[in-house]
Amino acid sequence: MNKGSGMQQWFVQVNDLWQFNFGVEDYLAAREAAAACQKFISDDEDEHTDNVLRSCYNCMYRRWQPSSFQCYKARVKK
Repeated sequence: MNKGSGMQQWFVQVNDLWQFNFGVEDYLAAREAAAACQKFISDDEDEHTDNVLRSCYNCMYRRWQPSSFQCYKARVKK
């Protein structure tokens, strides 16, 4: 995903990172976002929280927050 190419469909900008808009249990939205992402890389299997591989919830670049996660690969360039 590149800035402006649909990232805003699933994420909101927080400082220089993107925060997922759909919390920690919207698997369909996480799968759709990952399907559109060119930077997705699967994390170790023991870190997966979705049973479908290509999901932002399973991505190496997500960092969990209390109510969602942030994407560290798609940093906002200033």
